[in-house]
Amino acid sequence: ELNQMLSETPPVWKGSSKLFRNLKERGVISYTEYLFLLCILTKPHAGFRIAFNMFDTDGNEMVDKKEFLVRITVYGYYFVTDSVLKTDGEELVSRSYWDTLRRNTSQALFSDLAERADDITCLVADTTLLVHFFGRKGKAELNFEDFYRFMDNLQTEVLEIEFLSYSNGMNTISEEDFAHILLRYTNVENTSVFLENVRYSIPEEKGITFDEFRSFFQFLNNLEDFAIALNMYNFASRSIGQDEFKRAVYVATGLKLSPHLVNTVFKIFDVDKDDQLSYKEFIGIMKDRLHRGFRGYKTIQKYPTFKSCLKKELHSR
Repeated sequence: ELNQMLSETPPVWKGSSKLFRNLKERGVISYTEYLFLLCILTKPHAGFRIAFNMFDTDGNEMVDKKEFLVRITVYGYYFVTDSVLKTDGEELVSRSYWDTLRRNTSQALFSDLAERADDITCLVADTTLLVHFFGRKGKAELNFEDFYRFMDNLQTEVLEIEFLSYSNGMNTISEEDFAHILLRYTNVENTSVFLENVRYSIPEEKGITFDEFRSFFQFLNNLEDFAIALNMYNFASRSIGQDEFKRAVYVATGLKLSPHLVNTVFKIFDVDKDDQLSYKEFIGIMKDRLHRGFRGYKTIQKYPTFKSCLKKELHSR
């Protein structure tokens, strides 16, 4: 059954924003690959090169199967250990202590895995992602252009799924549905205030297109750069208007958000109805929204025994 699934996996040059939907139940990925895909969802396009270079250990502008497997194993170690060391936002050990331990351990782990790359390649079962990147025989190599296209397609696919779940076959979603999506997975307890803002401020529904929807979430992936841009404009300690907001987005990301999209965002978060956006409130809520996948991971995956053992091990050192 696994071989049949993998035989239906297209090569990377045939990738699209419907890759995983076309595979449906016929795709299979490893746990560390799942963590890697989660991370991609919040990567800005400018960070795709950094991600590629992380896998390209010999610097030849190509990633082979061995390089990918070694790095994805180390990456999985980073993500799991960093997550289990936190419980409900409270760290079990000091950050400086953990950073030192993680850095030293990861160096030893990478060195050991690199020496055993051939063994790892033979022992690890093929997955949809491995076949997609490196072919059925595992001999193909991944270049940056294909890697970039895969990451962009994955982000688009997830956004399309989310958009289509609200559009009901239409080309647009309502402004209120857009607000629902933005406020999902955030720390906002009472969303009714924000939804009422949209209801009363935009009585005539115009709708948000997928292009507008996608551009906004591309902007969210560059939220840190946006915050820096606002600081450069000296707006960090006070509210900002729509023109300043659009300008800051463009400076930070190169994206031009449509006037209607910006107006909708302002109507969602403009609690005091002054047509100004509270910088700190907006940034705080959107940062929480940005890490939606990781929030869900921490909530669902408890690992009580593993946490307990790891905590004891750390404190015994």
